[in-house]
Amino acid sequence: MPRLATSFLVLAAAAGTPALAADWGSNSAEDIYREAYSIEPADWTEMGDETDGIHLETGLRYWYSWGSQDFASGGTNSASEDNAHSGELFLRVQDDSTATWAQGMAGYSFAINGSTGGGVSDIQDGQIGYGGADFGWNAFDDGAGNGVGGLVGYLYWNNSPDTGRNNFTTATSAADITYDPATGQTFIPGDSSPNQVDAHVLRLGLSGNARFSDFIDFRAEVAAVPYAKVGGTVGVDDPVFNTDVYTGPAQFPYGGADGNISQIRSSVTTVDGWGYGAMAEAWVGIHPIDNLTMRLGGRAWYLQGTADATYSVAHIGNPGDADSDGEYDTDPSFVNVGAIQTNNPFSMLRYGLLAELTYAF
Repeated sequence: MPRLATSFLVLAAAAGTPALAADWGSNSAEDIYREAYSIEPADWTEMGDETDGIHLETGLRYWYSWGSQDFASGGTNSASEDNAHSGELFLRVQDDSTATWAQGMAGYSFAINGSTGGGVSDIQDGQIGYGGADFGWNAFDDGAGNGVGGLVGYLYWNNSPDTGRNNFTTATSAADITYDPATGQTFIPGDSSPNQVDAHVLRLGLSGNARFSDFIDFRAEVAAVPYAKVGGTVGVDDPVFNTDVYTGPAQFPYGGADGNISQIRSSVTTVDGWGYGAMAEAWVGIHPIDNLTMRLGGRAWYLQGTADATYSVAHIGNPGDADSDGEYDTDPSFVNVGAIQTNNPFSMLRYGLLAELTYAF
């Protein structure tokens, strides 16, 4: 729009004062207006052409990634490794006149598989979702979008492969605990909730963009993460506990007596903390036809830090034999206690290969 308005002013000046325009020479209004542009207004073409100073590029991406995460919690941990397939939307806007650019992207996984720590159980579900935006300025720029400069950005990252191990009892009182009168074996109801871990990430870094010819280009960025807010729910290290009624022997970390579980988490485990890390990606692109670009690249994201883990713990006693006749006839005791574990270390890593198809206009 500013270019259109400037063009109208130039045309009006030329049409309204033809004699003056002829006499002014190098000091004419037309020359004064032209000095602000590297390309003559008469030579401007459609958006996306090389003579246009603003460029838009949008497209689709595919990310095949490997991921791992490890959250400690009260002497146990939730560790997993996975492979994820994600689709992604991408948009970049570049202004040659100010040497600035902005880009945004959003992605979501459509398939995840992997295993929990030690390969005890499989991961066949969950979600990896992310979205963010960066703004950059090329401190060293050639006026055509090629250059190197700084960037600042924000990334939302949901890293939640379903380990099936956010496990806890749903019992709220002794009445919820059943037992075998002949053996005293207790049966404790349980449930499981999917992992859900969110990170809100601040990015500060450097980016570079270079087009070596009409056929090939290169793009890269590296960013430090000075601060990331991380929170959500994670699992505990008990891969055999599930939503069925528990019938097994006492097992770590619950302790036990006479084969019964004496303590067990009685809520989901929530984490709340902060971290730091680094992120990087690089691309090589080819331009088979005008405005169309195909790129291959790689990307890596890493965070580490500490978080508080909050949950409740049920302390469960054994059933009793009140009349000493060899049969258990009194309910076990049940006490529910809140717990918080502070400064638990965690780490999150995701890296992999990228493919991109974009159109510029």
